[in-house]
Parts: sequence; structure tokens; C-alpha cells
Amino acid sequence: MNQLTSLFKRSLFSEKLARTTFIAGASFAAIIFYGCQNLLQPTKTASPEEQRVRYSAAVKVYIRNSQKTASLYVGEFDRSSCEKGFPEQWSMFFSSPFGQHRFDLDYTAVIRGQADTIAAKTVPQRYHLKIGTLPPALLEQKLCDEASGEEAVTIESGTPAAEAVLQPLQILAPDCTFDLSGEANLQCRMAVSGPEALMQKFDGLKRNMTTKWNHQPYLLIRRLTLATQMLEALRAPAGAQELKKVCRIIQYSLPHELPLSFRSKIWQDKVCNGQTPQLDIAYISLEHASKELEALSKRIEDASLIGLFTLAVPREQSPHREYWISLQPVDVPYVTSEQPPQTTHCAWHPLYFEQVDHQLVATDLGQLSLSDRSFCTPIPTLGRAKRDADIYIRSSMASEMEFQIANGQSKQLRLPTGDYKYSITQFSGPFPEEAFSAQEIAPLSTGDLNWKTSRPHLIIRSWQ
Repeated sequence: MNQLTSLFKRSLFSEKLARTTFIAGASFAAIIFYGCQNLLQPTKTASPEEQRVRYSAAVKVYIRNSQKTASLYVGEFDRSSCEKGFPEQWSMFFSSPFGQHRFDLDYTAVIRGQADTIAAKTVPQRYHLKIGTLPPALLEQKLCDEASGEEAVTIESGTPAAEAVLQPLQILAPDCTFDLSGEANLQCRMAVSGPEALMQKFDGLKRNMTTKWNHQPYLLIRRLTLATQMLEALRAPAGAQELKKVCRIIQYSLPHELPLSFRSKIWQDKVCNGQTPQLDIAYISLEHASKELEALSKRIEDASLIGLFTLAVPREQSPHREYWISLQPVDVPYVTSEQPPQTTHCAWHPLYFEQVDHQLVATDLGQLSLSDRSFCTPIPTLGRAKRDADIYIRSSMASEMEFQIANGQSKQLRLPTGDYKYSITQFSGPFPEEAFSAQEIAPLSTGDLNWKTSRPHLIIRSWQ
């Protein structure tokens, strides 16, 4: 009897186990089936102009266009970050000829009364924008009112609230004219001269260099030549073919031989590397090239000196006839003013935002409009960026920072005013350093060069 009871219990258990296994297997199969169905079905993705930010309580912000026919998407804020009736975290979006742009704004310090600046971030740069206090017009919008349950806010264009939303962008990107006449999103428009006006500028620069200067800096001449060739290619009947030729020259040029606006990777991709060159971007870069060349030309006339470097070492002390001279500036960077790092003015522009030193150069040379309320965030690499910017400007203004000279000869130089370190090595010809011994490439002499007096003349009479 006990054996029969045991067998009956075992049978019931096996039946329950089988039933449970079947149900679990069927459920798993259903999950896989419906999952595969969903994978096969196309999913809806947000448009580039309206990418949803990963906020826990995102509220989209629209501004009605100037024709009152559409609402333009300008960004989002995080309602869960609200403090004292104002959202701390915002993300702003707009378009330019260079593509889509996003700025993340943090109002925390202003809301808490810790500072009068907000933090702005756009990959890879960071900024601080001075706004003072929270804009009253936005406080009146009651953006943090959770009771409304609204997932979007629409603001009328031309109102104080719309101006307050756009204020951080206008401070950070003063060269953008933000256009509210579109149908989808906010647009950044940039002023640019026409082809004829640009050619007149380039012709005037060339005429000034050839008639007024008896010693032209190589890099400046090189950049002017490339900019002129680019403009001529754009105006040519067979523009596409001519543009390819100029782009090939740019591709094989050294970075310092290019105008600063030609060094942008985004510019190169859209003008030289794409199937259809974007001409509006090409003309924007030429406008900036003309500003750079004009500013450097003026500085060469105002802040550089022509002098002589003479090598006159006695023959018994000079075992070689030819030598290589290298100059390195050592005084306060020319590109920056005497301000602490916390107050380094910066402005955003799609041609220069990829590298901080490019922004600093463009700002210093007047290629960018500058707001006195926009600053670079002090970061560890800011000092190096200032140094690189200084080197770019000095090398652009100098006739030569490295040159070959024979003992007993003089070399005429045009250098920015300042102090320099010089080093003299044996000239071993245009061959790689690896082909020579350490003794052959080690400096024979080093010293200081003061280039501040009228008609400076340094004479090297012995090795130091």
C-alpha cells in the first residue's frame, strides 16, 4: 500500500513538473516571438533637430516663429532639477551651415547665489557665461510647475521670455544671428562678403606686402596664396575640378601653412572631402582668412622689427662652414593680455571650437566678435593652449624662426618685438636626424636674443 501511495505521489509531481516546464517554455517562446517581431518592425527615431535629452523629467522648449506659422524647437530643461522655481539643467539646440550644435547649460551657481555665471558645455569645450541674476521673464513662465503636467513649453517670439531663452547662445556665439523665421528649428546665420569683395581684400593685401615690405614672412605669403587660389577656384567655370586641385594642395600642406579657418576638420570634410562641396562654408572660411591676414599684416607693421643676425666666429673655432639657427620666444605670450586664467575671454564659432588654441588665436586677431561676458573655463590644458596660440601668431609674423647660415654671413630677419632663445647646431643638410651622431646635432652654442631696439643686430663672435 505504501508503495502504491509513493508511486501515485511521484506521478502527480512529475505531471506538475511537466506542466510547469511547458508553461515556462511556452512563455519563453512567446517572448522570443514578439521580441523578434519588434526587431523586424522599424522603430521611430527622433529627428536630429529634436533629439530627446536623457533627463528624468524633460520638458521641451519651443519658440513660435516670427510668421506665427510654426513652433521652433530650441531645447529642453529638466523639471526634476528645479530649485527655487527655476530648472538648473538645460540643453539648447540650433543648426548652422556646419551642422547641428548642442549646448548644455547649468544654472546651479546662479540659483544658489554662489556666482553670477552659468556653466556651458559643448563637446569638447567648456565656458562660463556671465548673466547676473535669473531672468525674471522666465521665472514668470512657472517652468517648474509640476501640477500642469505639460511636457512642452511654447514661448512667443519677440517677448522678453524668448529673449531670455536665447540670451546664453547670443553671449557665447556672438557671430551667429539667430533666425526665428524657419519651420523646424533655430538657425545660426553668419555674415560673409561676396566673391568680388573678398578678391579686393586679397589683392590689397598682396599689393601692400609687395610694395611696402622688403622682407615678407613666408607663412603669411603662403596663407594668402592658398586663400586666393581657393577663391579663384570657387569663381571658375569648372569650379569643382579647380576646387579639387586646391584641396589637394591643402591636404599636403603643413598645418601652419594654412589659414586658421582651413585647419578645421569639419571645414575640410564639408569643403574638400565630401562628394558635394558646401560653398557657403567655403566662403565663410575665406571671410575669416581675410580677417586673419589683415590682422597679422597690421601687427607686422606695428609690432615687429627688421634686424640682422650675424655669425662671425673665428675660423680656428669654427670647424664647419654652415650652421642651423633656431629661435624660440621666451617672454610673456604675445597672444594674451595680463589676465588671470579665470577671465580668459572666449567665443564659440563652428570653425574653431574643435581646439581651444584656435579659439584664442581667432579671438585675439579679431576674427570673432567678442562678448565681455563669455569666458573659457579654467582647465589644465588652457595654459598649453595659450602657448600654442602664441607660437602660431609669432611664427606667422616672423620671417624665419629657423634658418641656415654660413660663418661670416649675416641674415636679415623680421621678428615680433620680444626676447628669444637661440641655439646653433651644425648644419648637416636636408637629411633625417637619425643619420647623424648626437655630437653632430647637439647645440654648439645657445644664448639670448633681445629684439626690442630699433634695427636690432646680434653678432655671434664665439660659442657660449
